[in-house]
Amino acid sequence: MVNDNRIEEVSSEYQRHDEMGPLERCFHSAAARIADFLIIHKSSDFSESEIAQMTELSAKTVNRIMPQLISNNIAQIKRTISGRTKMYWLHPRSKATEHLEAFVYETASMLAEEKIRQEEIRSLNLKIDE
Repeated sequence: MVNDNRIEEVSSEYQRHDEMGPLERCFHSAAARIADFLIIHKSSDFSESEIAQMTELSAKTVNRIMPQLISNNIAQIKRTISGRTKMYWLHPRSKATEHLEAFVYETASMLAEEKIRQEEIRSLNLKIDE
């Protein structure tokens, strides 16, 4: 069963600039959205239904993509609950995830710096207009 409080907490945290993570901004795919999500929450594990709800993807899409992410060493099954619910997380020892994490954090930093510059310019323009 999915914990609704956990979903609301993580979903609100997942809402970022334009509601897209760095990988999704670049590759515009559901797999990129899931990878962004797993990178941001790399110390936690999630069921397919939790991933679907928190990334606002359909359960069918998540079910189709998780095997791809596993075969590419991006995701890993961390544990199984009650013998059937698989809990996924970011593959902890994969070179692929190391590189993806570096890309995500570098891109997020650049986006944040750009947003700060835009706010500074807007603030200066407001002062000039006064």
